[in-house]
Amino acid sequence: MEKNRPGRAGTLPKDVIVIGGSLSGLMHGIMLHRLGSNVRILERSPTDTPLSHMAGVCLGSDAQQLLERFDGVSEVPLGLQGVHLQSLDKDNVVRPFLKVNRIMTSWDALYARLRANFDARASDSVPQPPAPVPLAGESAESARTRATYQVCAHVTGIEQLETGQLMVRYKDHADGGKDAQALADLVLGADGPNSVVRKIFLQPGQADRKYCGYVAWRGVVPEDQVSRETREVFQANITYSMLKNGGGHVILYNIPGEGGSVEPGKRLLNFCWYTNVPTTSLDEIMTDANDERHHTQLGPGLVRPEIWEKQKGLAKTLFAPPYLEVIEKIGSPFLHQITDYCSPRASFAGGRVLLVGDAAALLRPHIAFSTNQAASHALLTEKLVKGELSPEQWEYQVSTAAYLHWRRSLWFGQFFQQPFYVSIGSAFLYWATAALARVRTYLGWLPTQAT
Repeated sequence: MEKNRPGRAGTLPKDVIVIGGSLSGLMHGIMLHRLGSNVRILERSPTDTPLSHMAGVCLGSDAQQLLERFDGVSEVPLGLQGVHLQSLDKDNVVRPFLKVNRIMTSWDALYARLRANFDARASDSVPQPPAPVPLAGESAESARTRATYQVCAHVTGIEQLETGQLMVRYKDHADGGKDAQALADLVLGADGPNSVVRKIFLQPGQADRKYCGYVAWRGVVPEDQVSRETREVFQANITYSMLKNGGGHVILYNIPGEGGSVEPGKRLLNFCWYTNVPTTSLDEIMTDANDERHHTQLGPGLVRPEIWEKQKGLAKTLFAPPYLEVIEKIGSPFLHQITDYCSPRASFAGGRVLLVGDAAALLRPHIAFSTNQAASHALLTEKLVKGELSPEQWEYQVSTAAYLHWRRSLWFGQFFQQPFYVSIGSAFLYWATAALARVRTYLGWLPTQAT
């Protein structure tokens, strides 16, 4: 069994199953396919064209590095450059306070880009996907068959065989829910906050995400639907406001529009408002018009109109005019609870099963690091399968960095949503963790990305 263990030189996994076909799963799939593995992504979604997430994405340094290496359509613009981080108060006073160098894109545009590079799926964003990159001596058709994206696959179990391989069992709902199975040398749990892989390998209670005490009201508005004055406030800037009287905070910035367009006038204004909601009030806002209680999120059209009207009424007492103009254009928001989680482990079965992306650590959104974390995991996994890291080293680096950034996201969340004194404890824990990580980096135990 040891000969198939990842991390040994010359033991690139032949067959890889990635459970979860979102951003993290695709990043890992692209990287492993390019190295020569047969990669099969099992995605539980019933459609090959997922609904819009109505979410902005920040491309950090690791995400940019991964795209620079593996993106075959880099000539197609992916995002917009953020120039300033600025605040906007209720009196409509703009205060730029930090120059930034961030590329802001949308979940939809990045997903389309990654699918184009993984299995040549065409979309409005990437109508002409790149041809698969074959290995030396390999045909293009052979390279194409090594990348498979399978929807309607609900994983139910993972079993390690005596040969060292893994048997992944799942329900194939594209075939009437029949039991199915597939063999793999490496399994990646990229199945997000509610990871099935995590629940298979961790004890009950160790694998559950926790509600943080506040929710996000999100929506996108075409920028040509608002006034020129409002467009100018948000142009090339990331704008946020901390609201008085416990109103939470709001953030707004431009993201690519329909078909991934970054042309001025065709982009979207991405709006997100975080408000505190006690657990006792969740039933009221998370119950839709059909009296169905949703667990963590309600998509556009599901939030009851009277709930949204009440929220917009509150906005009129808190928001500056540009925010109000945007929120009035949102007919029905995407509502979701803010939850977080940090797994005590990220490697199982001798390094043959790995948790990556949000499955390993669900960060609060305020540090804009989730996508970069997924890319960082993909780059570390590349080192693992090349034999440059052992499974133990991989887990140490992934878990240490995940805990550090999770701590940072807790601090930011409490700073924005709670009284200042509440966030002091989280700030202390984060800086203590960061100081320890810097010592480990200095000693060569951690890469610089971990800090």
